[in-house]
Amino acid sequence: MNKILVPVILLLIVCISSSDDLNGSIEYIGEIKVLNLWGSWADMGYAHGYLLGPDIKEIFENYFLEMVGGSFNFEIIRNYFLAYFDIPSEFQEYTQNMVTGASDTISIYSDSLGRYIDYIDICVVSAIPDLSALAGVKAFMCSSVSSWGEATAEDPELAESPAVSRNLDYYIDTGGSILNNNILITFEPDSGQDWIAIGFPGFAGCLSGMNESGISACLNMGNNTGTSQFTTLFVPICMAQAIGLSDLDFNGSGACDVEDMQNALTEWNRCNSYDIHIVADRSLAGEDSSSVVVEVNNHIGYAFRYSTDEPDIAPCRMILTNHHRVLYHPITCSRYAKLLDSLTTNPDVTLDRLWNFMGAVGYPAIPGLGGTIQSMIFMPEQLKIGLAFATISSPPYEQIPEWIEWDDLFPNHDPYGIEGDVLTDLPIRIGPNPSTGYISVSYTGILESISIYDLAGRKLDVPFPEQSEGSVSADLSAFPEGIYIINVSIEDSCFSEDIVIIR
Repeated sequence: MNKILVPVILLLIVCISSSDDLNGSIEYIGEIKVLNLWGSWADMGYAHGYLLGPDIKEIFENYFLEMVGGSFNFEIIRNYFLAYFDIPSEFQEYTQNMVTGASDTISIYSDSLGRYIDYIDICVVSAIPDLSALAGVKAFMCSSVSSWGEATAEDPELAESPAVSRNLDYYIDTGGSILNNNILITFEPDSGQDWIAIGFPGFAGCLSGMNESGISACLNMGNNTGTSQFTTLFVPICMAQAIGLSDLDFNGSGACDVEDMQNALTEWNRCNSYDIHIVADRSLAGEDSSSVVVEVNNHIGYAFRYSTDEPDIAPCRMILTNHHRVLYHPITCSRYAKLLDSLTTNPDVTLDRLWNFMGAVGYPAIPGLGGTIQSMIFMPEQLKIGLAFATISSPPYEQIPEWIEWDDLFPNHDPYGIEGDVLTDLPIRIGPNPSTGYISVSYTGILESISIYDLAGRKLDVPFPEQSEGSVSADLSAFPEGIYIINVSIEDSCFSEDIVIIR
């Protein structure tokens, strides 16, 4: 597995005392951008904001505000959120510090809102699945297929172990910002277990994810949407799903198993309608099934769907689109029918077929409408992920997935940190940092090359004219606020430092 590490470890940071105080880094595994976070919820939130500040603002301004119909509608939804929602303490810390981290690198003033973005705005964005009916957001047409036992017996890698393939179908803004901002986030918390979420900058929660115990969970919207009962405050479903993945033993039974995820998803009041596909290591599953769908609906409660509840499908296989089959009588769905027909014709399931299933029910990206923006496979027993992100010209399900092992992701940082004297020994000095645009780079030795990149890994066309012997300069005033990475090659050594542009 080729891992490209974008150097964000040797940092000159605005409001923290030393480089090793930032509990985050960015890397690339093939084409997949990975945000690594560790420490407390507050630490992880700050690093999320600090490292992705410009992306968070872009997604908020260009994507989410467009999705909900503009700033006026957003403020109405925000007031609804304030009246009826409760934010778990973990995510209060996470989002509050995310905003602090972002504001330490860029201005988070929103021209659209006429005010600064705050942590409540981040929570509202993360509760879009809960608020989608109120906001009039077009339903997300996600699909997933899980198989295990006899269904996967013929696949040499699965060998009866479970796997689930999943398309995340989402709104796509007219400018296509969301297509440039898909990300895999790894969490290594001080308390709890390691887990991953596949999402976007500034999203606090989990739409699709898996933990180190071998439990995966993928959120689909359900049918019969809306809200009719307000008995207790709502908790955003994506935050509940994240807590279920992160907690070592949510229900206090003495062990981590599928029931922990089921309990986390049904513990609190819910605002809308959802179907969550849980697929787990066989040793953690109940009801003789490695897969269970949690059906949750504000109007009538929740139910658990097992493979035995779908008699038209051979055992050890499940299909999920966007409708309940236990809480409500099933409705017609063309994607469900297409997948059912394929499994009926050939009940044997391989990894290739799981990926091809997503191609059969996926949609190309259409800005201003929507489409499939993420395709993935979770293998809970192997702790392995296959993943692809959409581009404007290439749907994810038509790509070859990037296969990522758990060991490629964790541990997601050096447990020993960085030696305290690393920065003082560097033969380069960059200043001022932060800067409004103009910087000077001083060095000792023979300068071989110098270049600058943004956090997406794109090399910028920036000249570095010589100021004097041992010193060059650069003008970054034409570039937006944010973090940029300067790579300097001196004789036989390479050095990287971050420069923060803030105005």
